Amino acid sequence: MIAVNVDQVTYAYVSDLILDRLSWEVHDRARVGLIGQNGCGKSTLLRLIAGELAADAGFVVRRRDLTVGYLSQEPRLAPANTVWDEVLGASADLVRVERDLMLIEQRLADPEVYGDEGALARVLDRQERLVAEYGRLGGHTYVGRVRSTLVSLGFAEGDLKLSVGVLSGGQKKLVGLAKLLVTRPQLLLLDEPDNHLDLAGKAFLESFIRDYDGAVVIVSHDRYLLDQVVDDIVELEGGRLTRYPGCTYSQYAIERQLRLLRQQRLYVAQQKEIARIEAAITRFEEWASRVVNERHARQARSRQKMLDRMERVDRPVLDRRR
Repeated sequence: MIAVNVDQVTYAYVSDLILDRLSWEVHDRARVGLIGQNGCGKSTLLRLIAGELAADAGFVVRRRDLTVGYLSQEPRLAPANTVWDEVLGASADLVRVERDLMLIEQRLADPEVYGDEGALARVLDRQERLVAEYGRLGGHTYVGRVRSTLVSLGFAEGDLKLSVGVLSGGQKKLVGLAKLLVTRPQLLLLDEPDNHLDLAGKAFLESFIRDYDGAVVIVSHDRYLLDQVVDDIVELEGGRLTRYPGCTYSQYAIERQLRLLRQQRLYVAQQKEIARIEAAITRFEEWASRVVNERHARQARSRQKMLDRMERVDRPVLDRRR
């Protein structure tokens, strides 16, 4: 099933075209590595999918009720919160249900409620539905999940009491990652999540992504991580996407080079054909001008139409400058 459909999306920053009529589908339980040169628009594409940006043209259609979690390179956090409170409050639904349950308990202690059989029944019914929702959201294991996730990402027990505002940029990134890992949205968009992780943290992240019950799109410069967790590579270049289905990063590197070599052969062959046709056009036009022969002029026009209809093969970039 399709989680997100990106349809002919164009996006420009001032006068720079970042994405050019780009189309892409992200399916449920996909494990996609989004790669490309720095500045090519990977973060922009993730922000469009997350709904943080609007496309200049085209559409981004998310499946109804799809939950999306986006880890940016600089997560937005509340500086006054402790690390523990920031991650514990990551699930807005759980916070809401816990607040509503507290209000229910207060109402059950109200004489006007417990003294009225009808009102009491309605409050108890509401409490039962809230308790069921709390269980569905994983509330019974949530606190333990928050603690184990923070520890797995390298936070010591004493770090949990630190204010978010005093953390380094790398630590803030880890807090943002922890918030996503404990809430488990149906689609995870991870922009370089492995930055600032030690070996144990990277091992935890690999295991988490492999076992994740949802779709994951990850931007990373760690080839080993991509080899371990993705089964599709999507390359963003020149505002367009090229998909390498069923490929890890290492497999993609080989397949990409083979594609470029095939494209190079097609490009060279086509350029020779174009040169041959252009020479024929020049020859027929010259004959037509000398003898005023309409047949030669028609042949020149016919070959020009042939050139105009030809689907051109792009010149491949075999050795891109770093």
